[in-house]
Amino acid sequence: MLQAELNLERGWCLIAVGRFTEAASVLQNVVHFAGIYSPNSSHPLLAGLVVTAMAELGCGHGAEVDSSLELARENARRFGLETLPEEHAALCVELMRSLDRIDLDAAEGILAALDEAKPPQSLGPILDCSWALYCVYRGRMSIAAKLVTESPTVQILPTMGNASARFSGIVDVVGFVLAAAGETKALQDISDRMNSSSPGDSIVKARQALVFGQHDRLWTATEQALGSDQGPRHKSCAMALRADMLHHEGRADEALETFVQMLDYCAITASVLAVAQLSKSARESLIPASAEFSEWEAVARSFNSTEITASVLQTRLLELPETAPVAPDFQTDLTPAEQSLLFAIDSSKSIAQIAREFGVVSGTLKNRLSALHRKLGVRSRAEAVAYAHRNQLG
Repeated sequence: MLQAELNLERGWCLIAVGRFTEAASVLQNVVHFAGIYSPNSSHPLLAGLVVTAMAELGCGHGAEVDSSLELARENARRFGLETLPEEHAALCVELMRSLDRIDLDAAEGILAALDEAKPPQSLGPILDCSWALYCVYRGRMSIAAKLVTESPTVQILPTMGNASARFSGIVDVVGFVLAAAGETKALQDISDRMNSSSPGDSIVKARQALVFGQHDRLWTATEQALGSDQGPRHKSCAMALRADMLHHEGRADEALETFVQMLDYCAITASVLAVAQLSKSARESLIPASAEFSEWEAVARSFNSTEITASVLQTRLLELPETAPVAPDFQTDLTPAEQSLLFAIDSSKSIAQIAREFGVVSGTLKNRLSALHRKLGVRSRAEAVAYAHRNQLG
């Protein structure tokens, strides 16, 4: 029993420093021990299940979160308990899960219960971040921004070490809230105080790039996020940022393809938070275009509830207010030589003719043109010219 107590405490400590996967493993041992050696005792079984759910939330495993909390509630009833030993923590996790499925009425009820219970600050930033996210979904942007910028538990200016590890679990929500509220200065402050070693850095950089219309920076930052080990929530949000960018650039087919790939991550996390972060125009375009795709059914099934269907999720997402108030004007910085090349290909001249004008052989010009295509994110000369016309380049 002493070892189980120590592991329970260790689990809380690991969560506090953002080591969610390790925490989940330790806490599962607590639950396993309790089930074998103290099946008729509420402790440490119930506390272990609640803290396991919180660790799984940090990992981005939504279905496992729901399973742990449901099991905790069932066992509490078996022991004749009306509330859980870690009731505040359980309510915070349930609040975030209600927001994961955009169930705002349920979220409002949980917030009322938490407000009455006055949970301790030891729970960290999850409550204030969830409050802020709820306010964004209700269209109360200024209140949402105030919650994350003035909360003593939300570290919006991360540093290296354990402090930044704690920040990694909330960085995407905080950045999303600030962008939704138009707080670009606060978002810039976060970006300035992070570096490539800071957990969540790539998502902050990508979101900032979307706000300021920086195509290349967004693509690079999301590539880093997709190649990281920070979990499916980060990856789903990275794909959402890409889909939004492609939508604003008028690349409808690519935006839809990216959006559908994002839904695969949403099914893993059992959360549509990433979809909610898209601009309203992107949601109104991409959700109807993908409405009959099987990926939506997979997302709905991940919630393990007959009340949550693909249609319900789509309706809730379409009813959300604008969460990206400024449509980015994407511009790609080109060198004078690249601008000259872009101007030259906007003609009926052949590659050989353009190469002669530039004083190079055709192979060299083709290499330069391929590099220009990569920079603009296009695949052909025609697409490069169309991109230039859309963005008034060249």
